[in-house]
Amino acid sequence: MRKIKGLLLPAAILSGMAVPVSLLHLVPVTWQASVYLSGAAAGLAPLALDVMQSLRQGKINLGIPVLITIGILLYMRQFLLADVFTLLILGGSLFKEFILWRVEQAVRNISRSLPDMAFRKTDVITKVHIQDIRMGDVLVVKAGARVPVDGILLSEEAVLDESVITGESRLITKGRGTRLVAGSINQASTFEMQVVSTSENSTLAQIHKLVEEAQRHGSQLSRFTERFALVNAGLALVGGIALYLVTRNLLQALAFWIALVPVVFAMIVPVATTIGISILAKKGILVKTGEALENITRINSIVFDKTGTLTRGTPEITRILILDGALDEKKLLALAASVENYSEHPLSRAFARKADAWHLEVPPAQDIQIIKGMGLQGTCQGRSVLIGSAQLVREGGMQIPAETAQLVNELAQTGDAPVYVLVDGRPAGIVFLTDLLRDQIGDTLASLRKMGMELTMITGDQKAVAEKVARELGLTRYYAETLPQDKLNMIRGFKASGERVAMIGDGINDAPAISEANVGIAMGLKGTDITLNSARVVLMNDHIEVLPYLIILSRKVLQIIRWDLYLASAIHLVAAALCVAGVISLLGSALIHQVSSVIVLLNTMRLFVLRK
Repeated sequence: MRKIKGLLLPAAILSGMAVPVSLLHLVPVTWQASVYLSGAAAGLAPLALDVMQSLRQGKINLGIPVLITIGILLYMRQFLLADVFTLLILGGSLFKEFILWRVEQAVRNISRSLPDMAFRKTDVITKVHIQDIRMGDVLVVKAGARVPVDGILLSEEAVLDESVITGESRLITKGRGTRLVAGSINQASTFEMQVVSTSENSTLAQIHKLVEEAQRHGSQLSRFTERFALVNAGLALVGGIALYLVTRNLLQALAFWIALVPVVFAMIVPVATTIGISILAKKGILVKTGEALENITRINSIVFDKTGTLTRGTPEITRILILDGALDEKKLLALAASVENYSEHPLSRAFARKADAWHLEVPPAQDIQIIKGMGLQGTCQGRSVLIGSAQLVREGGMQIPAETAQLVNELAQTGDAPVYVLVDGRPAGIVFLTDLLRDQIGDTLASLRKMGMELTMITGDQKAVAEKVARELGLTRYYAETLPQDKLNMIRGFKASGERVAMIGDGINDAPAISEANVGIAMGLKGTDITLNSARVVLMNDHIEVLPYLIILSRKVLQIIRWDLYLASAIHLVAAALCVAGVISLLGSALIHQVSSVIVLLNTMRLFVLRK
């Protein structure tokens, strides 16, 4: 495909040169027909190759009517008409490629932000090419340098400018264990990081893949417009034949056919969705397919996970309640942190941060098992450690003293979430964590309500915690103490009742529901791999505040597409009427046809203006 695109400009130049060469009598009159024929043949090459490649892929290319028309003109020895017609078609194709090139360049400029070299730390620090970096390598990023690949921060703290990905110019402070995005600028002192993806699989590489996929794979609307265009082309052919039988004027019939053949329809949806996806990508919103972009415009219900989505996702341990006198707070925390180190859940990171703050030595754990939606268990220093929710304790048939249960309920009313720790099968302690709401989440939800969205919160936390968060955010529909299967069934239930649902979350527990939703949205930098793979949309900056912008721009893309279809249809119908009336000739029809393509593409380019 890239080779075919590369032929467009040379073909247009050769085809275009034939006209002035002959009209200015730069060649003998007897050679003019051969010059026009050569020009038409040169222009035919990329058009014919494009059609052949589509046919090999089992697709009907709307360039077929164009080739047939040029063939008929050549058969009728209308070499000048054939050459000029070919030139007009090539001009429209070049204009479309120019717009897509502009989009590609805008995205490619992001990749130019990556350094060519990086500093790898082994026994010594060595300078290596970015392509030689491997998973698990430890890199040193100096002050003022850019992060070469995606990774995890190993140092205590880093101050970064992530505007290359997120579109936000403000500085972001990150702590140990947080995700770093390739292209971010280190605005403070030197830090160390561990590589989690190579340059080929980095966030920036994914952006390129998304833009390319948007051009190759159509959405439901794209498939509809292609089918409509093919039906329209067939009807245009029938109409052209009928007009020829009435007028016996083959050129007039061809002009009518060209006026109605909707070649531009095949490019309307891919071009608009490609521009939309690229604009969103530069804002740190990765929409994986054109179909996902289209589905966003249809949603009327948004379901939120709580932890890490509505809240900041960085809970802190506020209190440790000891239930077993054989353990103190530090011993209990060390055992719990050793097991929680193997979990990706946001709550688990709070154990590591607290253990670091208390300068505890956290021993390794073995036999780790994740109990979906309820907790996890493992073995540490020969002792069985089970960590999880109240439901896990109840299902284990273990009793919590009445006084302790009352204290837990009181703390839960203030928003402290209890996590139970059982050691060797007996309740050993309760760890309380608090996760604050995101700063602008109230305004974000208010904006979504104005768009007519039904808002729902589903969380695995206790009912008291869920009630407090829902009350603060004004959410009337919420569900607590849910398991992954519960979330999945709820999404299915909402869809069965007629809602078109978007599900947004960041944990493993959210992955099934995200996959089931009409649009699955993952919180990118904090989301786990399984969640990112399940989602059709990834918020790379972890800011849920961009949701209204995502919906608004998606709707604008669909609005632009509709206007493109209306404009193209109206222009083609007018041109066809003028052909029937004998007002315009074949060249006039071809010219109007290309004018419609230019108008449609210029209208699509308004997305660059409307993006803010």
